Amino acid sequence: MKNVWKGLTVGAFAGAAVGVILDLLEGTGRRAAAVSARATKGAKKGATHLADIVEEKIDELPDRLRDLVE
Repeated sequence: MKNVWKGLTVGAFAGAAVGVILDLLEGTGRRAAAVSARATKGAKKGATHLADIVEEKIDELPDRLRDLVE
């Protein structure tokens, strides 16, 4: 029983270190998921905006071609 406290102390520190590492990994995963969600939302907005611009320019194309021919 003389060395039990040493084993308990080392075990406690090792357990605490593992717990801290797991908490850090979990937090990083949550942050990565949040960033991914924001990036996806931004990409969707950008794609919609680009599609609107292309559609507008395509609608103007016949008029521009007519102006070029004249």
